Amino acid sequence: MAQHPVVLCLQDTTELDFNGQAMDDLGPLSFEAQRGMYLHPTYAVTPDREALGVTDAWMGSREPRDDEGVRPRASALAGRN
Repeated sequence: MAQHPVVLCLQDTTELDFNGQAMDDLGPLSFEAQRGMYLHPTYAVTPDREALGVTDAWMGSREPRDDEGVRPRASALAGRN
């Protein structure tokens, strides 16, 4: 990255939908009935669209809502509920 005068770091959150699969640590996605995990990568690219690679990524899942409709905050997804 040091070879380039400008590098853009692009972030995106993607839902990985594993609905119907028997896997541990899955949580609700956009809809409570969907089961999966969130992936949040950071891609480095030049303004000319040359891909330089992934600089960071994290995965996490949310806890289901409780009986009052409140979702506990997961440390990896704090602020994203």
